Amino acid sequence: MPSRKIVANELANVLRQISHPDRIRLLLKLQAGDLTVNELADALEIPATRVSQHLGVLRAIALVETEAQAQKRVYRLNQPELADWLIDGIDFIAHRLGRASEADIATAKELWHREALEPVH
Repeated sequence: MPSRKIVANELANVLRQISHPDRIRLLLKLQAGDLTVNELADALEIPATRVSQHLGVLRAIALVETEAQAQKRVYRLNQPELADWLIDGIDFIAHRLGRASEADIATAKELWHREALEPVH
């Protein structure tokens, strides 16, 4: 079994790599299933080149994987429960959201869940 120091270092590395708002949004959107760079870019309204860069970081730490399907490459979460964990993380930052009530926080979490699972057109 790895030592606690090794585990702590690995967890710190993963948290460091996902600590960008676009990466968090990408991870949440991939909860809906396999998506291409262009689908992610359209859904999140960020440039496809930036999506590709962020996906490269997430692939390097094995949070997402890619698969060739015909002429396109699709991305998916290696561990889909990660998206739920991120949404649950809202509880840990709720006190930083100022005047947000418990109902506001619950609504925000529900909206994130719903958006994450919303199909991309």
